[in-house]
Amino acid sequence: MTVRQWYDSIGEKDSVFDVENPEKFKEATAAILCNVLHLDSSKKRDELKEFCSIVRHSLEIDDEKAAELFQNRANIDKNIYKYTRIIKKELKDDKYKMLEFMKMLNRFIIVDDCKEEDYCIFEKVKEMLFDEK
Repeated sequence: MTVRQWYDSIGEKDSVFDVENPEKFKEATAAILCNVLHLDSSKKRDELKEFCSIVRHSLEIDDEKAAELFQNRANIDKNIYKYTRIIKKELKDDKYKMLEFMKMLNRFIIVDDCKEEDYCIFEKVKEMLFDEK
């Protein structure tokens, strides 16, 4: 499954990611993926750039918002916290769905030739999703 296929399946009936607010979930997912994935060094660079382009179009976001989502690596911790909370809420703390989300995130990190910093972000997302607070 490509990034695009996974992203397009968000909000579909009977999908693991049949969430209440698909657009909000998609924005949060895109923000996390684009903070984790390295478009400049990825072997799948064209696919990932296409993904970011699809996100911009489907969410109808302007250049300023796109820059915040896709390029603002200086605010990674803040972005990860904000968008992980949205994902957790949209998945309604369903452990199975959160595990499926982490499984897909992990898959895309591996496709992107994972780096140590990617797994640091992965671990932050995991901790926040499964934090019982």
